[in-house]
Amino acid sequence: MSIIRNQFALLMGFFIVAFLFIAGSAWAWEPKLPNGVQGPVSWYVNGKNGRYFTPIVRGKISSPISGIVRTDSNCTPDSQGLSHCFNRIKLMSGQTITIQNTHKMSNFRCLHPGERVRVRPDGSSWAIIETRSFAINRKNLGGICYESE
Repeated sequence: MSIIRNQFALLMGFFIVAFLFIAGSAWAWEPKLPNGVQGPVSWYVNGKNGRYFTPIVRGKISSPISGIVRTDSNCTPDSQGLSHCFNRIKLMSGQTITIQNTHKMSNFRCLHPGERVRVRPDGSSWAIIETRSFAINRKNLGGICYESE
């Protein structure tokens, strides 16, 4: 009887470890680009030269427009080292959109509140965000998160 209990305990332990491994892996997430949408070669280089490829999670745009970043939140990196920051951007039209910016924060900084950006549509629900550093001199400032609401 004790052999059966030991085998059962071992089997349960295996399932618990497997569950924790799978649950931990689920947190490491990379967005999938729809067909026809331009994106980075890898999410680890998203933000290079001040250019970010992002899904629009709230709102819409139909043509290029300037805006001001209002928030930067959810910047804690996942198990792959990627941050999935949420940024609200107030557009010059008065509309506000929310994007989810997946990037490796230790390589390419977060968008920061008060920053002026250029937003270009990239398919029906994606955008290319260009920072002033992209537009002026393509300089990367690297590794800063501004966590604001």
